[in-house]
Amino acid sequence: MSGKIAENYLLEVKTLNKVFEIRDAALRKRNIKAVDGVSFEIKNKETFAIVGESGSGKSTIGRILLGLTDKTEGQIFFDGKPLQILNNKDSIPLRRRLQIVFQDPTSSFDPRMSILDSLFEFLDLRQGINNDDKFRLAKELVLEVGLDPEMVYRKPSEMSGGQLQRLNIARALASSPDLIFLDEPTSSLDVSIRGQIVNLLLEKQEKYGITFLLVAHDLRVVAVMADRVAVMYLGQFVEICDKDKIFSNPLHPYTRGLIQAARIDDLGLIKKNNIVRLSGELKEEDIKSKGCRLTSRCPFYESKCNIKQDIIELRPSQWVRCWKALKVENSISNQMINK
Repeated sequence: MSGKIAENYLLEVKTLNKVFEIRDAALRKRNIKAVDGVSFEIKNKETFAIVGESGSGKSTIGRILLGLTDKTEGQIFFDGKPLQILNNKDSIPLRRRLQIVFQDPTSSFDPRMSILDSLFEFLDLRQGINNDDKFRLAKELVLEVGLDPEMVYRKPSEMSGGQLQRLNIARALASSPDLIFLDEPTSSLDVSIRGQIVNLLLEKQEKYGITFLLVAHDLRVVAVMADRVAVMYLGQFVEICDKDKIFSNPLHPYTRGLIQAARIDDLGLIKKNNIVRLSGELKEEDIKSKGCRLTSRCPFYESKCNIKQDIIELRPSQWVRCWKALKVENSISNQMINK
């Protein structure tokens, strides 16, 4: 979070807002602010992860960047220029540079098309290559993600979920992108396959110098892949910092609770004095709160928490939306000492 565009930022998002209009069973309209004043930057070749519970708004951010959902307010800059992807030929150069790996590989392929035809659609974003080159590149991409090139002739229904996710990655690589949005890339896969997909993504990032925007709730994946992490709760970022600090020295009570609930002590990243146990579950009505949106679940709640809070830099490169974060840290440490 710098407040200005820098040359080494591939992507910068400033005060992004997204409001959805929904209807209840009685067809009454109401607005839900899924993304509320979110700002962040991503450097070239880094992995920026957004974590949080389902319904926090993290996937909406990626869909806005790719033009799959319109933003309500805010500014987005890609490679130093305002980003707006439209459904026309003028946006083809941008679509080539920005790609996505979907959460559910089984629903992200057209069942009527062969794998080859699906890859051709994305290879078409590269201009100046003929059909022979595209055919060769399609087979090379399938081989590169660890599959038999002859699989290009199959339909999605003939592939396993793990194979389809590898092909999902191959398809995202087909246009030779600069940034790939990873939308929960392992959540629908068997545990035995998840590590393979993570290693494949890291390998391709190293080989091609790709930037990743990773959305995940699996903190094990974040611990392996991310450089920096933003923790999101009900449309707002509550903490942003380097991955190592998120796990070893989190400051926001929600971050601490999220890490505690993930049960990842075996990774050797967690300190015992970071433990916070949150009560209850994410509540949509808390979005309307003018102050901290975690008050109904936080064990450190005080009346002052009802006042509007901005995200501020409490420690170098560690941004937190909690006026009491440092006091919480001290109180937890004292509790551990006294035990």
